[in-house]
Order: sequence, then C-alpha cells, then structure tokens
Amino acid sequence: MTLAGIMGDIATALEPISAQIPGLQVYPYLLANPTPPALDIYPGAPFQTGAGFGVGSSQVWFTIRARVSTADQESAMLLLLRLMDPNDAASVEAAIADQAAMTPEGVSEFREYLEDTDGNGRLLGCEWRVSVFL
Repeated sequence: MTLAGIMGDIATALEPISAQIPGLQVYPYLLANPTPPALDIYPGAPFQTGAGFGVGSSQVWFTIRARVSTADQESAMLLLLRLMDPNDAASVEAAIADQAAMTPEGVSEFREYLEDTDGNGRLLGCEWRVSVFL
C-alpha cells in the first residue's frame, strides 16, 4: 500500500458523491485551482506516526477538503451541510466509513479560503481528517 495509492483509494470512495452533487470535482491530490464544488485530498498535520515496530508500521492522516463558491452564500452553506451530514446521501464521512482501511476522525467548522479562481476572491469549505494504518 503506497501513500499515492491510499490517496487514490480515498478519491475513489468519494466518487459516488458526484451522483448527488452535479459538477463535483473529486481530485486525489492537492488541488490548487479548484472548480467548485470540489473535494481534494492531501497529507494532514501531523502526517505520520509510528503504530508498531519498525519501518512500515505507521498510522497516517489525510485531509479531505471541500470547497464551494461563495457567489450564492446560502446555497454554499447548504451544500457544505449536505457534505457534513452523516445522514445525507452526499456525506463524506459515510463514504469514507464504508472503506475498511479508512477511519474518519471528524470534520472542521466552515472555513474561508482566499483562492477563488473565478474572481470572487474566496471560497467556503471545511475539512475532514482520515486515518489509515500502513
């Protein structure tokens, strides 16, 4: 199991959410120029700790970040709430929890990201933490 493979597996687990959210961009790596709505995956902080004896016995954490446009603030918040709601068909937590090797470990509050590429200057989002044992 490679780190890049794990990131790909996380993205694959998230793909079914695209059926619930038209236009959702799911990217298995850090996405510098998202087309919202977007989910990207990257190493979390802290990233890796020993979980056993020797090299290769580690626990790693990844961040899944959701970002949406703020052009319509109410719609943006409602979309993020759908992604955060474990009882919604668009739930990131539920998609990850269905994978045996991945453990969802919580989601952040709403956060503002100052990187909107369509000129608005900002995106709204949140972040999930996922752990995997190597």
